[in-house]
Amino acid sequence: MRTRGSDRKTLPIKVRIASLLRQVSRTAITLALAALLIPAVAQAGADGPPASMPALSLISLDGAAVRSQDWLGGRPAVVNIWATWCAPCRTEMPSLQRLEALLAPDGIRVLALSVDTDHNLVREFLLKYGIKLPVSIAGSPSQAMTALGVVALPQTLYVGADGRILGSHLGQRDWADAATVRDVRSRFPAAASRKR
Repeated sequence: MRTRGSDRKTLPIKVRIASLLRQVSRTAITLALAALLIPAVAQAGADGPPASMPALSLISLDGAAVRSQDWLGGRPAVVNIWATWCAPCRTEMPSLQRLEALLAPDGIRVLALSVDTDHNLVREFLLKYGIKLPVSIAGSPSQAMTALGVVALPQTLYVGADGRILGSHLGQRDWADAATVRDVRSRFPAAASRKR
């Protein structure tokens, strides 16, 4: 019975060298691509979210144009950037719905900004799962994500009443968990002081 090591010894040296060169070549190509892509991805989100909420063109669920400043309504808000094709986004949406009820006494809104291109899918998802959050759809998903410094979904921004971005959270979360609710409230100093 031959073992893998014995096969190597019986192969002509030229075949072994050719095989080794192919492996080295594949590795070099992979490393070169990584060297090109990693800085681009890192740069896209290097600065993170902007200092304040940018002016974005949004579309309401009924198809009307909405300005992001009007959508925020001059109140502190938890703004979740999501999409129907994002499994973690879909998973956390019901807990964001519960978070809205928990933060309402603090005057903090919970808003959902979809970066879907198919507006009907957004409406269907919200109806199917009974999501009643104020939802708008980015007029240009790629521009919105770039303007907000979003490189992955879901991403959630904590926006002060003055439009300043107070912080962000990247990834899925159980937004109705007591520790998470405390963390979210602590991001909004004025609301946290009202609760004391």
